[in-house]
Amino acid sequence: MKVQQILEGITKPPLDLITETLESEIAPLKLEQVNWEEFPYQPEVSVQIAYNESELFLRYCVSEQAVKAVVTENNGRVWTDSCVEFFLSPEGNDVYYNLEVNCIGTALLGFRKKGDPTVHASDEVIGSIRRISSLGNKPFPEKKGPIDWEITIAIPWEAFSKHELKPVQGKKMRGNFYKCGDELSVPHFVSWTHIKTESPAFHVPEFFGGLEFE
Repeated sequence: MKVQQILEGITKPPLDLITETLESEIAPLKLEQVNWEEFPYQPEVSVQIAYNESELFLRYCVSEQAVKAVVTENNGRVWTDSCVEFFLSPEGNDVYYNLEVNCIGTALLGFRKKGDPTVHASDEVIGSIRRISSLGNKPFPEKKGPIDWEITIAIPWEAFSKHELKPVQGKKMRGNFYKCGDELSVPHFVSWTHIKTESPAFHVPEFFGGLEFE
């Protein structure tokens, strides 16, 4: 897919401006792959992705039958909550970053080569990733819905600390987008591209899709 440049020349644009620009200028990408028969529930999920010279921007919009946000620590088990995820392989191989954010903005950022342990980002790096959620930032137990929520995320290029990604225009990378909720009353695992594994697995760079930064 094509990834468009927006908000050029603006260092750290306000999150509300990022949200507004993504909403008005970037076509949403739907996450519609239900990869495992034993987990058939499919929430409605879309993502918009764009970038400028200083940050990578993501905006997820979710409609699901229940939400939960109990994880509050950096690099915690956010995938057990209502969670959206973005995996990026800058070199298109089995080395990648995984950003996972629950519905109140608690974040995990890891760097990994497939098969090796994950190296997690520091608290300082996590703190540099700007986030704003329509559900606020306070934890809460599972709530029944249907419930609609959205989250906008601005990731400094420096957060991808093992690579030099600036300037990114013209680069081709690979990645995937996910929505999960491992410990919700109805667990679910949906993705952008189809994943061909026997059981739920997102750490499978061989199933990433192409990203071309215009």
